[in-house]
Amino acid sequence: MYISIGKIVNTHGIKGEVKVKVFSDSLERFEGVEQVYASPDERGEKGQLLTITGIRYHKDMAMLTFKETSDLTQAEKLKNYYLQVPEKDLPPLPEGRYYIYQLEGLSVWEKDVCYGTLTEVLQPGSNDIYVVKEGKREILVPALKTVIKSVDLDQGRMEVELPAGLLELYQ
Repeated sequence: MYISIGKIVNTHGIKGEVKVKVFSDSLERFEGVEQVYASPDERGEKGQLLTITGIRYHKDMAMLTFKETSDLTQAEKLKNYYLQVPEKDLPPLPEGRYYIYQLEGLSVWEKDVCYGTLTEVLQPGSNDIYVVKEGKREILVPALKTVIKSVDLDQGRMEVELPAGLLELYQ
């Protein structure tokens, strides 16, 4: 399985450098990574193998250069591609922390009530927001320790305690 760790959002300059939106808490996510696969689909099959030859940072973006892209024309072909690594190469996270791909697909429960399936993780700023869908209903659940009580990846289940009044917003 290949996991997206960033997305090429634009090119920079004429020497094949690309701007990458990093899918991590750490902008330095690509440090120590020698090769990535570029795929047009976030959940697609393994794509083109690229060798990282340079990394620098500008604002909230990683700026990467690859051995395989030495000019603007080659780099433009990678725009909007996802950069992926094999799942086995992901660094382990501290206890209680999860990769987004691990959370998507979990059923979300409060005691004996299932609210639906976590389908997407939004990252608007100070904390993540979990999008939980059941049929046509969609609930936005703040990813806070006071709300998320437990995550059981083996059982495919997340236990929550929703803030008072949250469900009424979605009636």
